[in-house]
Amino acid sequence: MLVLEVAVRHSSLSRAADELGLSQPAVSRHITTLEDRLGQPLFERNNNQITPTANAIRLADAIALGFGHVDLAWTDISAPRDRKEVTLACTFGFADQWLMPRFSDLRRHLGDGRVRVVTTDQLGDIDLSRLDAAVVWDPSRLSDRPCFPLIRSETFPICSPDFLAAHPEAKECISRVPPELFLHFDVGESGFMTWDKWFTHARLERPSFGNFTAFDAYPFLLQSVRRGEGIGLGWRGLVDQSLANCEVLRLGPSVSDREVSYYLQHRPVRNENGTLGRMLRWFQRAVSV
Repeated sequence: MLVLEVAVRHSSLSRAADELGLSQPAVSRHITTLEDRLGQPLFERNNNQITPTANAIRLADAIALGFGHVDLAWTDISAPRDRKEVTLACTFGFADQWLMPRFSDLRRHLGDGRVRVVTTDQLGDIDLSRLDAAVVWDPSRLSDRPCFPLIRSETFPICSPDFLAAHPEAKECISRVPPELFLHFDVGESGFMTWDKWFTHARLERPSFGNFTAFDAYPFLLQSVRRGEGIGLGWRGLVDQSLANCEVLRLGPSVSDREVSYYLQHRPVRNENGTLGRMLRWFQRAVSV
């Protein structure tokens, strides 16, 4: 599984072999073993190029999360942590769409400090009190920890330019789009808007969705929207870059049922010039509130 995580991250068996100190045939054998056990290919192979499948990416994300938790536990029970390193937890969507485009700037700002990111859409399964900071939607869970708002709440439909060209009726009246072309996201316990809530707040006629399959990771839903497979809900802060690049378009009114969608919650800062203090100042400078 570790071999799979590295191969997916690099989209390359040879680079995975270099990182792991293995031969490329050994890496290939590990991948083949997993594919045999799962009964499905994990990579699309085209000559010397490999592309991980959606299921491979999903499994690799789970593996990375698991090893991240093991690393965190190992650090907690071993020698005292190097306080030049801080651990930050956030969701996959926030990491992929908001943090990663800014990550190089954060690293430069920290200088000799380091930030380790633990990503999960199940923040309720993590003991946040053991982390230095976390991007959360409900700071009341650790009410004794300080926090500050990161992103104002704003939700709106999005689609690709190709989708709108194929379905011009969507621009006139989104309710006229066939129900099967609405893409759904499993918001879990976050309280974020679903399509039902959005239509209610927008005061528009809601289509009869019936049974549907929801995406369990927001980056996967956004990829589907970019490919023109349907309409999804976009959140301020998570789709800003896609909007700026014209990969997706706003398709309807913006609504909100809360003031803030994300907060940064952190342990008390004892040294303003330490790694945690510098990271918090960077977030305060980068926020969109």
